[in-house]
Amino acid sequence: MPDLNLTLELAFLYDLQQIDAEILTRHKKLKLIPDDIRKLKEDFRVHEQKLNALKDQLSQAEKEQRSQSAEIEALGEQRKKYQTQLTAVKTNDEMKALYKQLEFIDQQEEEIEDKVLELMLIIDDLGGETKKEHEILAAKNVDHKAEEAELQKIAQGIKADISEIQEKRQNLIQKVNPDLLKQYQGRTTTQHTHLDLVTPVVDNNCGNCKLTIPPQMLNEITQARKKIACPSCKLILFELPTFEQPNDTTSE
Repeated sequence: MPDLNLTLELAFLYDLQQIDAEILTRHKKLKLIPDDIRKLKEDFRVHEQKLNALKDQLSQAEKEQRSQSAEIEALGEQRKKYQTQLTAVKTNDEMKALYKQLEFIDQQEEEIEDKVLELMLIIDDLGGETKKEHEILAAKNVDHKAEEAELQKIAQGIKADISEIQEKRQNLIQKVNPDLLKQYQGRTTTQHTHLDLVTPVVDNNCGNCKLTIPPQMLNEITQARKKIACPSCKLILFELPTFEQPNDTTSE
């Protein structure tokens, strides 16, 4: 006759393993959330840097335009000065020299006006790009705040789930055989991770590594008079009642 005590002990430990797997899954999800928030902020920062760069370029272009415009004004004052001097010249040589200076001023003014026109086109383009990027940044700011709030909400939900599952774990752990529990806890790899110790037989196969169990070993597992380990993965095998048979059990 099968030893129901051993079967139940192994079943309880298996349930504990399943709960620990659930906790681990939630901890993994929780661990990803800060990275997701960081990526949101990084994406926003990239657009913010682009907007600031456009603003700097626009400011520089406007500064250059003001400087060139000031040059034109200075040339205009210089022209007035030479034109005034023309009314007082007494020789042809003096007149020729003044006209030459006026011609040079006209030439310089024309070149500067071309630069100013070019700068106006640049400023117009930069102004359009800056406005567009500002609108993109404003929209992203709204979206990112909403997404971050949603991620924080998800994190709180996961923490609540973990807390609830931990309560179930505490209740279940009281039912686990102390020796089995100690052996299981000895397989701890991290704060939230334990290597499995037991696994059910599923369709005559090891529920962990899928090895087909020989008939004689299956019979010993059913009798449950002693612990039987899988020849391949070395996990302790046990038989669940038919209505509790899992479809697929894979070790984390």
